[in-house]
Amino acid sequence: STLSRLSDRHSHHTPRARGSSPLVTRFGRFVLPVHGFTRAMSAAHATPCMASLRHVPSVVGRSGGSGKKVSTAKSAMGKTSSLRRAARFPTNAAVDAVASVTEDEEEDVVTDSIDDDDLPFDLDKYKAVVKLLVTFQEPDWVNPWSNKTAQRSTGSGCVIKRTGGDLKSGGGIILTAAHVVANATFIQVQLANSPEKHVGKVVSILHEVDLALVEVMEGLEDVEPVPLPVKKEVRLPKLREKVYVLGFPVGGNDLSITEGVVSRIEVQSYSHSHARALAVTVDAAINSGNSGGPVLSQTTGGLVGVAFQGYAGSSVENQGHMVPAPVVDRFLRGWENETKDAELKKSPTLPSLGVHLQLLNSPSLRKFLKMKETHSGVMVTHVEHGSSAEGTLRVGDVLMEVDGVSLANDGSVVFLGQRLAMVAILQARFIGDKVPVLMLRDGKEITVDVTLKALRQLVPRGQYDVRPPFVLVGGLLFQPLSLEYLQSWGGDLKDAPTHLVGEYYDGISGPDKKEVVVLSQVLSDDINVGFTFDSVGLDYVASVNGEPVADMAAFVEALRVGVHGSEEFITLEVTRGNVKNVVVLEVAKLKQADELIQERYQIPKRHSVHFRDIYEK
Repeated sequence: STLSRLSDRHSHHTPRARGSSPLVTRFGRFVLPVHGFTRAMSAAHATPCMASLRHVPSVVGRSGGSGKKVSTAKSAMGKTSSLRRAARFPTNAAVDAVASVTEDEEEDVVTDSIDDDDLPFDLDKYKAVVKLLVTFQEPDWVNPWSNKTAQRSTGSGCVIKRTGGDLKSGGGIILTAAHVVANATFIQVQLANSPEKHVGKVVSILHEVDLALVEVMEGLEDVEPVPLPVKKEVRLPKLREKVYVLGFPVGGNDLSITEGVVSRIEVQSYSHSHARALAVTVDAAINSGNSGGPVLSQTTGGLVGVAFQGYAGSSVENQGHMVPAPVVDRFLRGWENETKDAELKKSPTLPSLGVHLQLLNSPSLRKFLKMKETHSGVMVTHVEHGSSAEGTLRVGDVLMEVDGVSLANDGSVVFLGQRLAMVAILQARFIGDKVPVLMLRDGKEITVDVTLKALRQLVPRGQYDVRPPFVLVGGLLFQPLSLEYLQSWGGDLKDAPTHLVGEYYDGISGPDKKEVVVLSQVLSDDINVGFTFDSVGLDYVASVNGEPVADMAAFVEALRVGVHGSEEFITLEVTRGNVKNVVVLEVAKLKQADELIQERYQIPKRHSVHFRDIYEK
C-alpha cells in the first residue's frame, strides 16, 4: 500500500497543449527503491513524471485529486479479477446465495466480478502477460554532463512472438509501452505466479506513440503469444465494444484484469512524447504499473490495443487510454522491416507534412480563396524549413485531399471508419513514402506528390535514451533549448523564462534558426568576470563573430574557428528577444581557463559526445 507525494527532484510536470486537459498522465512506472533510494511512481497530473512514495497502511489510488481512498485494481464498473481463483470473493449481494456452500467450496465460487464464460481465454492458465522490472537512469538536463540517481520501476507487457521455432524454446518478443523501458539500464521479465526473473533488452522503441519491444532469450517455455490482428483484421474497435485490460498495477503482485467498454476514438496527446496520435479511450481503470499491458477483445481474445496512460484527479475518473491496433500494427511492420532488408528499411518515426494550417469554416474566406460549393479543405499558412512540404506546398494553398482522403473545412477526415484529425492519415505511412495531395492554388485544382519526412522541431520535446548536447567554453555553458530543460523550472512552465517558453510554443524554424542555443549557466572565473548570470544568463545565441548561429553544431564549429583563427577575441551576441548583449572571450587565455574551470567545478568533459573539443584542429 502506498501514499504518493510529489518530489521536487523527480516530479517534472508536462506542460499541456493550449486548450487541452491538464489531467492526462501516463500510468506505467511504479518506481521502487534502489539501494535505499526514495520510492516514486507516476504523479497524477499532466505528466510523464515520477512522484516519491512512502510505505503506509492505506491505499490511495490516485494522487492529486481529493485524496479519496480507492482500489487501484478496480475497473469502471467495479469489476476485478485475479489469475488466482483463490483470490476471488463473493460480493455482499451474493452472500445469501452462497451461505449454504461449504468452506471448501467457497474458494471456487465465481462471483459477479467477471464470468469466466465471457472470457475468450482460460484465465487460470493465461501466461502471455508479464511484469517488467526496470532499472533506469535519466540524464540531468541542468547539469548535462551528469545523470540523476538510478531508480527502479515496474510495468506490464505481453508476449507477441516466440523465437527459436517452437514453444519449447524460451526466447520471445514482448510488446510494452515505451515509457516503461525509457532510459533503461537493466530490464528483467517475470511471468505471472512465477518467482523467476529473466534478463531482457530493448530491440525497438518508438517514443512518439509510446510503444517498445523487449526481447528475452529464455523463460517463456510453453507460453502462447497473444493473438495479433493481421491485414484486414487490423481495425479500430467499435464504440461500446467490450475489452479487458490485463497487467500488474500497484497494490498487488498477481496479474489483474479489469473490464470496460470503448468510449472514444480520436487523435489525442500522448503525455510521454507530447505528440498527437490516434488513441482510444476506455472506461476501464489503468493505474500505475498497468502501462504496457495488453487490451484484449472480449469476442476474439486478440490484441486491440496497449494500455499507456489514464486520467487522474477528482473530476475525471475511470478513464484509460490505449494505443489502438492500427498504430501497433504499423510499429510492428516497421520493426519487422528493420530486421530484414536494410535497403528497404523504413524508419518507424512518424512522418509529418510540416505545415501550419488554418481552418476554413468562414464562408467569406472560402469565397476569397475561390473555392466552389463542392470544395472543402484547410489553408496552408506556414511551411516549416526542411519539412516534407518545403518546395512543394506554398502559403495560401488549400489542401482538399491527402492520400486520396477528402478533408473537411475543420481539418477532419473520415479514416478507418471514424472522423479523425488529418494527422491520422499521415501517421499510417512511413518516412520516405510519397503521398498525393490534391490542392487548390489560385483557384485551380492541382495534384502534387509529397515525400514524407520527419518533423524537426525548433525546440525538441519527449527526449529519451539520449544524452543532452552541451559545450563549456570560458565558464559559459551552452546547450540547445528543449522541453526537458524548461521543465527544470516545473512542469507547468509558469516559472520558466518567458522568452524561452515563447520559443517553445511559438518559435518558427528557418535556414538560420534550426535550434535555439541557450547560455544556460555561467561558472564564475577570471575569464568571464563582468558577464554574470544575472546579466547574460538564459539568453540565446544570435551570432558568433558576426555570423548567425543556426544550431548547436554550427555554434561549436564557429567557436573552433574562433579559437584557431587570427582574431584576438571571440564575440558572442546573445539576446532575449529584442534586447541584445555582447559577450567577449579572450582567445589567448581561453584554453588554460577552461582547464582550470573543469578541474575546479569537477566536470568530467567540457563537451558532450556530439562534438569534438574546440581546441582540436
